Amino acid sequence: MKIEIGESLMLSWLRHAKNCQLVQLNWKPSVKSWESYNDAVVESMMKDSDQYFKGKYSLDLFKQNSSYSQLLQQAEIDALGMEVGGANVVQNIYGIDVAFHENGLNYGSKKEETISRVLKKMIRTAMAIHGYFNLNTGNIIFAAPKISAAIREPLQLYISELQELFHGKGLNFRFELLCNADFKEKIFNVVTTLSNSVSDTSELFMRSIQMYNLFVDDKQAMSLPKTATKTKKLPAVFKGSEVIKIGALVSSSFERLIANDVLTEQEIERLQRLDYAKRTFNITYPVLKKVDSTISMTEQRNVNGHPRFYADPYKINGTDYLLCNHWVEELSRSYFDAWLRRIDETN
Repeated sequence: MKIEIGESLMLSWLRHAKNCQLVQLNWKPSVKSWESYNDAVVESMMKDSDQYFKGKYSLDLFKQNSSYSQLLQQAEIDALGMEVGGANVVQNIYGIDVAFHENGLNYGSKKEETISRVLKKMIRTAMAIHGYFNLNTGNIIFAAPKISAAIREPLQLYISELQELFHGKGLNFRFELLCNADFKEKIFNVVTTLSNSVSDTSELFMRSIQMYNLFVDDKQAMSLPKTATKTKKLPAVFKGSEVIKIGALVSSSFERLIANDVLTEQEIERLQRLDYAKRTFNITYPVLKKVDSTISMTEQRNVNGHPRFYADPYKINGTDYLLCNHWVEELSRSYFDAWLRRIDETN
């Protein structure tokens, strides 16, 4: 099966920046096998949005679709991701369509055709999530690295109106257009920065960045290579870091700090102390834990029966350490950002 580079990029973004345990590319519903939910609401999602945009902007969104069931049969989501929490509860679901047109997004001879196609994709994705997953919340994203202002500006307006239209139905979907600078900062830069800590050969975009970094000059590198040699530092809190979950930010930052050999012996000792972790990061476990070769790794990772440290050790100055994996976004991000900024500014 052919995988587009944009889809591979979104797969890596969902897995590593959005913590989605389940990601599928080119998702399609099994309309004859799956039970459907909320049929009346799903039908109104199509009809009401069609009437709204046709009446206000003369946009014919569903001209080739006679019914909502026909529209759902044609549904295909480029990248579908689910973040599942405790008790198998879906905490976040993402439905993403991505388009990579080098000369700028273009689905037809007129800009109205392109705008209509994007809106249709986003509405259909929301209908599929509500109809087949029985969820009334989710993140519906259209992503493209290049969209001209003539298309982008009205499209952003229409997407915000679409969100308000659905909110009026009690549907809390978040519709978002990520393009141009937003695409670069929130998706591309994030994934290339995280590429150092990913070794899955099935992630084609990640692997292409890793191959590029084998040969590129340090000043041009998209992300830091895994080497003990000091290289150009990334900023402590780079643009787009707010879209990386705190756990991914911590692990990728430690990859960088260790690669650049900027953690002093004194700081490594402090990172192993619980009082320092509480005061500096507002967490309840030491940041680092020295690996004891006489104890099983499972036992060393667990605290009260729960794994509170990542499985793969980090080697610092010849010694293996486990890194704490128990970080809470609301409690620890500002503390970690401040510590990371201090470390970078002193090196």
